[in-house]
Amino acid sequence: MTGAQLRDPWPVVLVHGTRTSHSQWDLQLPALRAAGHPVHTPDLPGHGERRDEAFVLDDALTTILDAVTRAGTDSGLPVHLVGSSLGGMLAIHAAARLATGRADGAASDGTTNALGSLTACGAALQPSPLLARLYAGLIGLAEAVPGMGDGTAPLFVALLGADGARAYHRGGRADVSVVAPAFAALAGLDLAADLARIPVPVTFLHGRFDQMRWDEQAFVRAAPQARLELLPYGTHMVNLNAPHRFNADLLRVLARAQREHGRATGSGGS
Repeated sequence: MTGAQLRDPWPVVLVHGTRTSHSQWDLQLPALRAAGHPVHTPDLPGHGERRDEAFVLDDALTTILDAVTRAGTDSGLPVHLVGSSLGGMLAIHAAARLATGRADGAASDGTTNALGSLTACGAALQPSPLLARLYAGLIGLAEAVPGMGDGTAPLFVALLGADGARAYHRGGRADVSVVAPAFAALAGLDLAADLARIPVPVTFLHGRFDQMRWDEQAFVRAAPQARLELLPYGTHMVNLNAPHRFNADLLRVLARAQREHGRATGSGGS
């Protein structure tokens, strides 16, 4: 990797969580772009502009893989893959698919592996089939709260803040029916095994009160280059309810991952 590739901000692919869309990242885009990162925010099937599609695991993975490949091809640089909740767990599996098992990022056919780092937010959980069903049921119950569908429910605004609630809903809210198949698909994955196959820096970036961090220690142990960043603030949707603090921490994590990737490839960096 050249010195310019280490200095230039790498592109970032941001993968949203359940029932929201690309707009989940509205409050991160200005900070990332101001720091020089090209940003890609795909919608998963069943979400955002693709709400009329069924959620299918293979289609979701293809969405992420295509976004990473396109970002890498367009820039000629490795790519930071960042996912939240459902998007974070899918990003783990996608990163394992991208991984070659070689720390230098070169694929066996001589091409360049586009993946530079992985950051998972609120995604240190291995759902079981039972947990997936329970979670889908709880989300269905929450749908009965007035105003949840358009983000005006007082509880929703209290949890995310007015700006966070607007960002969550701006791209449209997926139907509750998407939750069961999405989490059933996750229950069929082995995320710890996936993490063991990822040879680039991995960061679990969690809000202090995030409920989806039950397996964070096991997940950190599983990945060769993983670390845990437990923020002293924030909930499961920390990027929405504490965006300014989160943005600073995300930029710090990405910059560190870029340096660590450079050292692992023997390209230096400070």
